[in-house]
Amino acid sequence: MKNLVAKLEVIGVRPGGERLALKVEIGRPREEKDGRWACAVAVAPLKARLEDVRGTDSFHAVWLACVLALKLLDNLKAEGWSLENTDGSEFPLEDYKAGLAPR
Repeated sequence: MKNLVAKLEVIGVRPGGERLALKVEIGRPREEKDGRWACAVAVAPLKARLEDVRGTDSFHAVWLACVLALKLLDNLKAEGWSLENTDGSEFPLEDYKAGLAPR
């Protein structure tokens, strides 16, 4: 992806033990003709390119793109996958999602 804003590398481990390197990427927000802003999101190789996420401004678009990426990782966990950092330690998904939870 061109013009990256953020990248996250995680190892997904399927229930059967197969390991898959996942690369989450969020592209730089861009203003559209209608005044909204859009960001590209990818979770390769599972979702190499998702539909762009749109927000009311650039901050909102980036925030929504991050939320989508975290939800996709959370969905993998719900399907029985485990997530690891590239060093083999457990990926702290709950820490990343902490900002999403209502207080």
